[in-house]
Amino acid sequence: MTWSGSLSWRAGDSAPEAGPGQKIVDAATAATLEPNLLQPPDWAVWAPGEGAVDPVGVTERLIEGARDHGAQVHPGVPVTAIRRDAAGRVVGVETATGPLSGATVVLAAGVATAALAAPLGLRVPVDPSPTTLFRFRAPAGLVRTVVNTQDFDLRQVATDRIIAAADSPEQTLAAIRSTFRGAASVELLSTRVGARPMPADGEPIVGPVAGVPGLYLAVMHAAVTLAPGVGRLVARELVDGTVEPALAGCRLDRF
Repeated sequence: MTWSGSLSWRAGDSAPEAGPGQKIVDAATAATLEPNLLQPPDWAVWAPGEGAVDPVGVTERLIEGARDHGAQVHPGVPVTAIRRDAAGRVVGVETATGPLSGATVVLAAGVATAALAAPLGLRVPVDPSPTTLFRFRAPAGLVRTVVNTQDFDLRQVATDRIIAAADSPEQTLAAIRSTFRGAASVELLSTRVGARPMPADGEPIVGPVAGVPGLYLAVMHAAVTLAPGVGRLVARELVDGTVEPALAGCRLDRF
């Protein structure tokens, strides 16, 4: 995790009011935070408490920690269905290599959540929200914070690497070169399209499902950001039998 803070602005817009944990900064402060800006914006929203994380690295660490605590991990084994007994209680899952049993199934399948829940008679209003991620080779220290503009969400992920969530590789590359001093050598290395799970109202769907005992839902955006906190809350509800107030507005029955 890199706690770099984030700097956001939109060209031509008037400065918004600062939200919680944010403040509005002027061009001089923006230039201090991002010294390679060619034309610092007249205003920007500075959120010093924000950061960025490598989702692949986080996932690998979480899997490693789960294994250390006794979890059995089955990489590359897709789940094809949720199993129920004659009484309708969830008792495990079907996979491409055979059934797996469990007293509780946590359905945290991202964009596949709706399809896996549908045979149980459940409508989980989650749709894919495609996003394109570009990885670039770039000079060291080109970007200091997480930069969000009308052209890209941009951050430095390694000494000579930056990544951007944006629409067009050509337009994004042109925008980076026109935004940052010393960016003439930036070059595109790869493009990847991901499908983010997006609940209908934008809020997480987390909790047990009334009418389907043994099933627990956990789907949200942004899952990487929310995973540590939500994971702890889910664990408390499942292991300790508590009802977490923080999840009260996240249940499926709100739809």
